[in-house]
Amino acid sequence: MPENVVPNDPLEEFISKMATNPSLLIFRFLAKENSEATEDTLSEKLGMSKNLVRKLLYKLHDINVVVYRRVRDEETNYYIYYWKINWEGLAATLLERKKEVLKKLKEKAASEEGKVGIYYCKKCGREYTFDEALENDFRCKICNEPLEFTQKGKYEEFLQKYIKKLEEEIKIESERNYGS
Repeated sequence: MPENVVPNDPLEEFISKMATNPSLLIFRFLAKENSEATEDTLSEKLGMSKNLVRKLLYKLHDINVVVYRRVRDEETNYYIYYWKINWEGLAATLLERKKEVLKKLKEKAASEEGKVGIYYCKKCGREYTFDEALENDFRCKICNEPLEFTQKGKYEEFLQKYIKKLEEEIKIESERNYGS
């Protein structure tokens, strides 16, 4: 297995999490070449076994990052697979993922709505619910400073800002991808 590959941007981070880290080597190669490549070519150029390349390509295919076309070799009668990046499918996959995250964030925000306030530590910024603050005698577990009460927590504000940002991104990407 190739050594750990460090993602360079959010797209690579997404691919690394969804399809395993070594998949980035294949993604980077296909993106750089901007053309199709066979499993044999990828194996040779990346110094990986054909089995590993095939396994990683299938993982990338499962999350809609790559697509293939297959051609029957007239001499051997075997199929040869030509792989390339599925930019359109990747955009759709990322959009669906953002919609899933937005749904979960809205659920979390709804569960936070009923809370009257939170307790926070001025020194380290950690926030506590009433029950957590009560358990710790209204002192911070980290630095033992007295906790302050606030009507609206930073976490709740963060959720609302992030929800709004995601909604805007989803709207823009939906219009770009689907013209709706």
